[in-house]
Amino acid sequence: MNDAKVYAPFRCVAAFADGSRLLFDGLTREQARSTMDAAMEQHGDIGWWNWVTDENYRNGEYYKLIPPPPHFPFPILDLSDCQTEEERQRALQDPFEEDGEP
Repeated sequence: MNDAKVYAPFRCVAAFADGSRLLFDGLTREQARSTMDAAMEQHGDIGWWNWVTDENYRNGEYYKLIPPPPHFPFPILDLSDCQTEEERQRALQDPFEEDGEP
């Protein structure tokens, strides 16, 4: 038995007038929306709908399709909590003393 799961690139959820709550998948956002709109003929008007956010989807998009955040080849230093110029300069220095101790 094959237990492989297939996830569509886009997924939305809608609640209908007949009380049903259904998921709609698509290869594009437009395809998922048009499938949802077509279901109104069978289930009545849509009370609400939204893009799915769960363990596999983020705002309707399958999480593996979302590009990772940019990786900078240098560290980003946040100095916003430093109150004085002396604190800023100290934060920019090497955190280790000459003997290697922090």
